[in-house]
Amino acid sequence: MKYILLILFLFLMFFEKASAQIFRYRIAATSSFFITEIGNTEINNNLDNIEYPGSEVFKPEMKMGAEVEFLMPVKDKVEFGIEFEYNQLAGKTETAPLYNFFLTRHNPLPDTYRYPNETLIYSTKILSVLATYRYYLLPLDEETSFFMKASGGVSFIGTDFTFSNPIYRVEYNVGVLYSRGTRNSEYPKKAAFNGGIGVGVIFELSDIISIYADANSGFIYSDIMNGVPNYDYIQKPEKVMLEKANSWAIMAQLNIGMVFTEIPVKRLIRNNDRRMRKIFR
Repeated sequence: MKYILLILFLFLMFFEKASAQIFRYRIAATSSFFITEIGNTEINNNLDNIEYPGSEVFKPEMKMGAEVEFLMPVKDKVEFGIEFEYNQLAGKTETAPLYNFFLTRHNPLPDTYRYPNETLIYSTKILSVLATYRYYLLPLDEETSFFMKASGGVSFIGTDFTFSNPIYRVEYNVGVLYSRGTRNSEYPKKAAFNGGIGVGVIFELSDIISIYADANSGFIYSDIMNGVPNYDYIQKPEKVMLEKANSWAIMAQLNIGMVFTEIPVKRLIRNNDRRMRKIFR
């Protein structure tokens, strides 16, 4: 978190000094959900041929987050920015698939009950710092413009994976089945690369205020987006072992908010007023 605050401070200092440049500030509410992990994330599972009646993947639940972005137009159709983002992901499954995680020593359940039949949930929180790029397409009219967006940066991910019903947490003496970067874990949030693409629209209410909306997909290099860490069977000289395996995950986002434009003339007038007040004190 201290690195995010440092980056934010540096950009605020830069915006304050660059008095002749137009800057735009965006605030938005975001709703995010986990889609899938890319590829076959758990290979050579010895239990592939065993049916597990009723098992299903997590059904995503919509959770709200927030975004703050500082934008700097560089050409008529091009805009760069830095974005600070907070996302929440959640999901639920009545009976989980046979994840390799349950076969590892990290599974806190007793050996006599490795595969839970009860409803399981996960809750993931993500803090991100992203560089953004927008290219504005031909405007629909004088007030409305469509754009394409690309982003890249780092995300810090924390997650809890456990029983939905707290009764089973007590019965099996587990606070959570797996945790990372939350108050239930001694380990910090996991850092991961985050890249995304999307499209959106801006509707100008005035020279100062615009309504903003976009939809995008984020590609995050982390295996714990859905709360369950990935493990693969790896052939060693002496035996086959389960080892931690990372993977790409896809997250979808819908954002809506406001964009505020700061006009250079107003910035210069404000700076001159400050100088005058200092002179006549």
